[in-house]
Amino acid sequence: MDPRWFTFAQACRPEFDKCSFQGELIAACGGAEDIAWALFFHMGAQSMSWLQRSIPALDGSVPSHLIATGHGDRVRECLWRMP
Repeated sequence: MDPRWFTFAQACRPEFDKCSFQGELIAACGGAEDIAWALFFHMGAQSMSWLQRSIPALDGSVPSHLIATGHGDRVRECLWRMP
């Protein structure tokens, strides 16, 4: 993954400190804290449901399935490109 992703993820981390379900979200992200930080930054309380939905920007794939099958970088790219 592009090293700039990790700079972005670190910038999202302060918002993640407000998350009341940090452990659950990190686990749902396959243990990838960087994904959890960026996901919560963008989706907030809807983060867990976003992981289970078909996402058009991911060609209809479900983020949790991508993460579980070793394609977490696709989820990272999607989160990174969100406005």
